[in-house]
Amino acid sequence: MTEGTGACGINCLTCGLMRQGKCSPCASGLEPQAHKKLAAQLSLLGGVCPILQCAVQKKIAYCSADCAVYPCHHFSSGPYPLSQGYLDMQIRRRTTARSGEAPQAPPRGKDGEKLH
Repeated sequence: MTEGTGACGINCLTCGLMRQGKCSPCASGLEPQAHKKLAAQLSLLGGVCPILQCAVQKKIAYCSADCAVYPCHHFSSGPYPLSQGYLDMQIRRRTTARSGEAPQAPPRGKDGEKLH
């Protein structure tokens, strides 16, 4: 995948804090950088990102691409950068795909713009 993309799917290289040197990038759950990031979080914050920790433990590169239970409680219970609307869309589309039904058309705004 992409350098700097965390197991959660967020690309740290697009973050201003990382670009300013105030934060180091995350990595996939399979990369050595993930272990370094978890150690830094524990040292500096006294805790770790549960999403990155889970991906490392399960040996999963990227949650949305590789985990059968995505999006799990780690995404919906914490203050993470993915909106509940996005997570609901993932659940809806994954459930539809599993049941063999045709996917529903994405919701559209007043001007016809796709919302998801």
